[in-house]
Order: sequence, then C-alpha cells, then structure tokens
Amino acid sequence: MMKLRLLTIILALLPLAVNAAGSSVPDTYDPQAEPAAVVKCGNARFTVLTPRLIRMEWSADGKFEDRASLAIVNRRLEVPSFKVRRTKNGVSISTASLTLRYNGPGKFSEKNLSVSFTMKDSHAKKGVRKVNWTPGADDSGNLMGTYRTLDGCKGFSQINNKGDLYEQGILSRDGWAIVDESGRQVLDKDGSDWGEWVAQRPEGERYDWYIFAYGHDYKEALEDFTKIAGRIPLPPKYVFGYWWSRYWQYSDFEFVDLAKEIRSHSIPIDVMVIDMDWHDTWTLKRNNPKTDEFGQRIGWTGYTWQKELFPDPESTLKQLHRLNLKTSLNLHPASGIQPYEDCYSRFVEDYLARTDDYDGPEGYRKDGKACPVPFRIDQQEWTDAYFNSVIHPLERQGVDFWWLDWQQWKISKYTEGLSNTFWLNYTFFNDKVRRSKAEGLSAERPMIYHRWGGLGSHRYQIGFSGDCFDTWEVLKFLPYFTSTSSNVGYGYWGHDIGGHQVEGDPYKPEIFTRWLQYGVFTPIYKTHCTKRAAIERRIWTYAPEYSVPMREAVRLRYSLSPYIYNAARQAYDSGICICRPMYYDYPENDEAYDMKEQFMFGDDILATVVSEARDARTGLAKREMWFPEGNDWYDMATGVIYKGGSKESLSYTIAENPWFVKAGAIIPMADEGIDNLQEASNVLRLLIAPGDGRDVLDYYEDDGHSQAYSRDFAITTISKEASAGQCKLEISGRKGGFEGMSPKRRIQIIMEGVAVPESVSLDGMSVPYSKYAEDRPGEASWTYSGKDLAVIISLPEASASLKTEVCCSFADFDTAVLRGKKGIFHRMMNITPELKDAYNTEVDKYTLVSRPFLKLAQCASKIDANPSRMMEFIEDIDMKAIEADLSGRGEKMDSMNAAIQAQCKL
Repeated sequence: MMKLRLLTIILALLPLAVNAAGSSVPDTYDPQAEPAAVVKCGNARFTVLTPRLIRMEWSADGKFEDRASLAIVNRRLEVPSFKVRRTKNGVSISTASLTLRYNGPGKFSEKNLSVSFTMKDSHAKKGVRKVNWTPGADDSGNLMGTYRTLDGCKGFSQINNKGDLYEQGILSRDGWAIVDESGRQVLDKDGSDWGEWVAQRPEGERYDWYIFAYGHDYKEALEDFTKIAGRIPLPPKYVFGYWWSRYWQYSDFEFVDLAKEIRSHSIPIDVMVIDMDWHDTWTLKRNNPKTDEFGQRIGWTGYTWQKELFPDPESTLKQLHRLNLKTSLNLHPASGIQPYEDCYSRFVEDYLARTDDYDGPEGYRKDGKACPVPFRIDQQEWTDAYFNSVIHPLERQGVDFWWLDWQQWKISKYTEGLSNTFWLNYTFFNDKVRRSKAEGLSAERPMIYHRWGGLGSHRYQIGFSGDCFDTWEVLKFLPYFTSTSSNVGYGYWGHDIGGHQVEGDPYKPEIFTRWLQYGVFTPIYKTHCTKRAAIERRIWTYAPEYSVPMREAVRLRYSLSPYIYNAARQAYDSGICICRPMYYDYPENDEAYDMKEQFMFGDDILATVVSEARDARTGLAKREMWFPEGNDWYDMATGVIYKGGSKESLSYTIAENPWFVKAGAIIPMADEGIDNLQEASNVLRLLIAPGDGRDVLDYYEDDGHSQAYSRDFAITTISKEASAGQCKLEISGRKGGFEGMSPKRRIQIIMEGVAVPESVSLDGMSVPYSKYAEDRPGEASWTYSGKDLAVIISLPEASASLKTEVCCSFADFDTAVLRGKKGIFHRMMNITPELKDAYNTEVDKYTLVSRPFLKLAQCASKIDANPSRMMEFIEDIDMKAIEADLSGRGEKMDSMNAAIQAQCKL
C-alpha cells in the first residue's frame, strides 16, 4: 500500500482540501517532450524519458513525430540526468541505468544500434546479468500482454497453438521490451470538442520505438508506462459489483421481475445487462440467416427497441434505476444505420448537415429508395451524427453504458491500418468525456464495456473478454489470462462467469460454483451464457449443495469491495492492476512464472482457482499452491497458516473458496448487509489475519461515481502491532474529504485465528463481552465466533475524524492448536445433515447420532455458548473414536466415515 501511504502524507499537509493525487503519474498529457530530453543524430532522434526508457526514432526524410500515437500520449516528463558523447556519425547516451549507442547515419539495425545495461538475475553468475539489446534480438522472454477476444477459447491448448494472437507486453524475463508504434496512427489536435482525432503518419519509411530496459523491476516499468501511455482510469464503484447478463429474449416485466427476484434472495447486485434482443432483430434466425449489404446477418445490428418486448423502454429502465441497478445494452454496430431503423431519417439529416461528401454504398437514394449508411466510426462527421442522433437519445431514455460487442473486421475500411476496436473504445469513452466538460469534475465517470483494441486501450475501460467455453480447461486458463493482461495496464477484464458457449452437458453446477468462487477475485463479476434454455444462471434454482456456496461467493465479493476499490485507486496512481502475476513481487523465483493458476489480488491477497472436479469418495478437489517466501499465508477457507517458501498440495470441499491473506495483514471490508455499491455506507469492517508484527493499511474513499476522485478523496490510516500476548490497532482520524461524505463511522474488527481474549479495550477503557452486539446498542462490545475462531469487536458509531485505539490482550497460548480447526468445524457442520440422514437410514432413527462425532460438529456452538472453555471443547475431540463409532454400520455410513476422516486432515 505504498502509493496510498504517499496519499496519506499529502493529505496530512492538506487538512481542509485535497488537490493532489499523490502520484508521480501526470494528470495532464503533452506528447511533445522537453527539448532537453531530445538528442538528434542525422536522421535519428532519441528522447530520454526516464533513466530506463528511451524513445528511438529514425525517418528517411529526417522529420520526426511530436503528436501523440495511439499508445503513447505523454512525453513531457521531468528530464532525467544523462550524458551524451558524439562521434563522427553516431552518438552514445548514458543514463544512470543504461547506455544507448547509435552509429549512423543508416536506419536502425543490429549493426548500428544497441542498448546495454545490467540487471539482477538469480540464474546468472553472482546474481547479475549484462544485457546488450540490438534490433531483431530474440524476445522469447517477453511476458506478453493480452489480446482481443476469448471467443471460442478452450484454454491453454488453444492459446499455445495460436500464440501469435497474444500481443507482447512491456515486461520481460530478458529485462527489456520494445513498444513499436511505427505503423500505428497518431492523434491530431483538431480544435473540435473531441480534442484529438485519428490521423495517418506522414508517408515514407520511419521507425518509432520505445525501449523499456527495466530488468525485473516490473512495477517500476508499469508505473513509467502509465506516465507516457496515460493513467488507468478509476471506474465507478458499481462496476465492481455483481452483473447479471444472459443472451435471452426477455420481456420488460420478466426482466424487472428477475431483478426483484435476485434481490429477494439476498443476492447483492448492481448491473443488469440486456443482450441484443432489446432491439428489433427483424429476420434474424440461427440457420441460413439473411445478410445485408455489408455481409452481416440482418438484425445483428440494431438501434430500434423491440416494441413487442419493451413497449415503454423508458419506464423499464426507470424501474431498474429505482432498484439501484445500472443498465447496459448490447450493441453490434457493424452494419451502420439501416433504413428500417427508427433513427435512420434523423441520422441522415444530421450527417448530411455535417458533410457534403456522403455517397453511401450506392448513393443516399437509389430508385427512390433509401440506402443504408455504412459504419464509419473513424470519420468525425459520421461519428458526431451517430452519437447525436442515435446513441444520445437512447442514453436519455436511461441507458447507463454500452456493451460494445464488435466481432467483425478488425481493421477500418477507410483509415488504413486503424483498429476498429481501438477507435470504438476511443470514441465511446471520450464521448462521455467531452459531454461532461461543462459539468467539470462533478460529472459521472466514463464507462464502456468492450474488447481489447491494442496498446493504449487501458485508457478506455472496461474489457469484455468474449465468448469462451464452459469447461474446466477454460477456468484453469483464466487466472493466467487475466493477470498477464496487467502487463499492458489492461486490468479490468470482465469474463462470462460460467462460460458462454457450451461443450457437452449444459448443466454444470460444480463448474458454475467454482467459476463464481474464482470470479470473486477477478476485476469484473458478471455471469452470462448463450441463448439456450438448459443453461441456468439463477443461483437459487440450484440444490443447496451448490446454491449456498454460490450465494456466499457473491456476498464475499461485496464484502471485499472496499479492498477491491482500494486496489483500483492504486491502479490509477501507479499502473499496478489488481490482478497481478506472481512475478511482480517475486521476479527471481521460477515458481512465480510457472504457477499460472495463482496470482496476487491486490497487495495482500493470494488468489487461485479450483479447476477440477471433486473426488466422489472424499468430496475434496485438489489445488497445488506455491507460497512465496517473506510472508506466511493464512488460508481463509480452512484457517491453516502456510509457511512462505513452500509448495503444498491442498484439498477443498465445494463449499470452500480458497484465498490466502498475508499473515498479519489488514483487509478492509464492507457491511455484512450490503446489497449494492451505489448507496453510501458508513460501516467499515476490518479483517485482521493472524500474524505477529506491524502492518499498515491506508483505507481510501471517494464519492464512488464522479470524476472528482482525482482531487476529492479521503484516507484513513489503520496500523496494527501484534505479538503473542497482544494485538493493538490504531485507527487514525480521516484526512481529506469528498461530496456526500458521512462525518461518522461505525467500525467492526474481526481478528481471525486467535484465542479468546483476556480483555479488550477501546481508548484505554474496558470493553465488555456480549454474545450479540445488538444487545448493547450504541456501546462497544466484543464476542467470539466459534466456527471462525475469531474475536469480533463492534465499536459504536463515532466521528470519523477522531483517532481510535483498540487493544486485545491474550493469555499465554499456543495458537498452533487452532490451525485448521476453522475448516474442520465448517466441514463437519456442512456434513452433519447428510450424516444424520445416513444414520437414520442404516442405524436407528431413534438413537442420537454418533456422540463422538457430535463433539466435533457441535464444538463451534459450544464455544459460542461458553468461550472461556474453548480449549476444553477442542481437546475433547477424538478422531479415532469417531472413526470407530461410525465404521461397520452400513455402506453409506462407511462412505460418510471415509469422507469425514479425509476432510478432517488439515
């Protein structure tokens, strides 16, 4: 949380108003570098951007480009110290980190251009490697970035066979990476309200390269990337909630009733997405569909509400808004504007008023009939008319953001080499920006949902990854795909949780459960599927075996929303996205590159996915994990602490979602009763993972929706000091402020994996024990959870500007006896109903179920009733007695016995 610590320092200096973002990444961009950073040598030009980042240009005509390119928008950085040494035809440039040599005057080649530097490398002699880069050097060490779509993806195998689809990133195990903008367009300042519009580079041969020579300092490379490529914007807070989406032909009442039904089942939700059936699809059908003049299926593109399903769309969207739900519509814009669209005449009139060169595919009219207007998003007049007469009217009806589902030709038919995907992202995002200029920072944050369009797309979030299959192989692949995308700043991929396309049986409750559990630790939490009646995404329709962990996964997502939002702010400040490959923090460990199914989720959570089915006998699914050295790791599913520097073979029940917290870390969490992220809450829960030592959290807040976050926000610093006998927590007064900020706060502290305390104090005053906090309204109290082995301290509502100190004291106690008990208690509580059923069937329906087993299954309840006797209850558990008592009582009982013994091995 170092970046947020810097924010705290700044806020301490600005007690009345916050006017700085606390980051070295600039807020405004200037593509023209400081003259002092530029070194010319004949037809070559070099710009020293940082000590480890140099722009290298060569042009046949000796003319150079100072406009922004699609990826690089800012070159006006503080000039680093460097030395220049010239020769007859060449030049050498030396910074504190590298030396560039060019022996001109020819175009760049391995014979005349090199960059040399040294880097840390655990595999090299003495741990240091000398690197000498030249053009054309082997770049197989590149750690890659991302690519446009997962349409049809079936996992690692497909990607390995089509590796050319993956675009390279700016990080490499070899220590260097090249960003080549030579063939990409530039952004020309044109004086319009867009500010910049796409333009081609001048004709002639030219190179425009950037070398990132950061060794294994991956985080520094990413921060410097956002200095020149632009910040990763902070999305509105609701984006991190649950999205419902399904390709289905909903009627208006069905869709609104579905939203109400989701709420009725205590499932938090923030976004409802209507796929393409919101608009008239005319003659669209699955088999032998008719195509239009542009080769697209008629009805795939549409802008006219399907009145048979949505006779009053404004009313429908208003009802959803009243439920605190944002709404998105799916859009396939490839077929332009057809004469049968309601908006056609309006668009044509608007377009013709802006340009006199429109001729359409065969003229505006042919034989007295109107002709379609082709898609042409790269022409400014077409785009202005499109937004003004097509998109904005729909937004005024209540559409909050667009799902841009571009699946057609990648490259523009009108601007050579321009990615349609990139330019759609640019225009839809910046349309929101330009329209909000009159409102200033109080305007809503721009938001789109679309595919990756190439380097620079990180400025236009959020990403839609496409139509993957519903298989274990895909689920296994997604952690790698998602975290690797952070290597190019594309940190907000939204996947189709549960899979979109079907392989085999469409009813896959176990895969869907595991996908929902993994999805908690992905940037965007959206369920989706194709139009097939047998696929089910309504959680409550599944048997409790699945529906309970599904619902718990959604609730966990919302519980972690303050932590996720903290990480989103960190991405804005530093360029470090929330889903991170392990090698960001452990670059010298081979396991950090090899263990592709685990990743860091923010600074303090190690996340993974259970990507195989359970064993039929034990009910357990395997998960191999590597725990990096330097920290111990607390398993939130089971309560086990794993030593750093170890590999473990773990197993989990379907009810368990494995995630690991750095020992001693502080995790900010939301109120347990939260049901959306749009309503302000003054409740803050703090989860404290077991572990001695000091830890600090800078808790970030803003209004959650406006563009004022660059200036108006607040930070609360929470520090923890823990030892064997005491855990002391200090919560500072909040610094800074924002519109709508509550002056008061209600805090709850959860210390997991600890014994029952001897005493608890608040600001030096004793805090009483109370089994239920609600029994002491308006007062501080503490209780103990037997099933989680956690102290829960509830503080009364108080001014958020005041410092608070909480201290928990413990008797001398070996907490090792607690490790794994959380998992065992939960597992046995879950297995109890099934065991009783078997006991009733095979033993005796009048006899109390196994007493030795009840000592285990009821242990948590006994601790709840009498916390001071916790050790007595734990020591009374006898696994051998359980095994003996349950064995030989029938086939089902023996099977249950085997599962119990396996699940208690923690």
